[in-house]
Amino acid sequence: MRRYLVVALLVSVATMAHGQAQFYKWKDAQGVTHYTDAPPTTGTKFDKVHTNGTAEAPGPVPVPAPAPAAANKAPAGTTADTPDNRKKLCTQLKANIDLLASSQPVSADDGKGGQTQLDANGRKQQQEAAQTQYQTYCK
Repeated sequence: MRRYLVVALLVSVATMAHGQAQFYKWKDAQGVTHYTDAPPTTGTKFDKVHTNGTAEAPGPVPVPAPAPAAANKAPAGTTADTPDNRKKLCTQLKANIDLLASSQPVSADDGKGGQTQLDANGRKQQQEAAQTQYQTYCK
C-alpha cells in the first residue's frame, strides 16, 4: 500500500514540474497590466502567455500603487457577493458610520504602513464615503 502511495506521489509531482501553465495578459481601463490564469471578461482584449513551469520571475516585480482614497471599493472578483458577505459588509459599514459620527479620535492607514489621525475634513470624507457605500449595498 505504501509503495502505491509513493509511486502516485512521484507521478503527480513529475507531471506538475514538467507541464506548462497557461496565463492571460490584459490591461484594464486605467492601463494597468494584469496576469491571470483565467481569461478576462468578454470583450476585453488579451494575450495568451505560456510559461515553462518555473517559478522564477524574469525581473523585478512592480509594486502596485495604493488606490486613491475616493476608491473604497475592492477590486472586482475579490469577494463573492453572497448574503452572508453582504451582511458582514453592511455591519462593518454601519459600525464605521457610527464611529465616524462619534467624537472618538479616528485614525486611518497612511499608505506607508503606519496610521494617521483623521482631521475634521478627513473624517467628513470618510463618513460620506461610508454612507454612500451603505446606501449602495445595504438599502
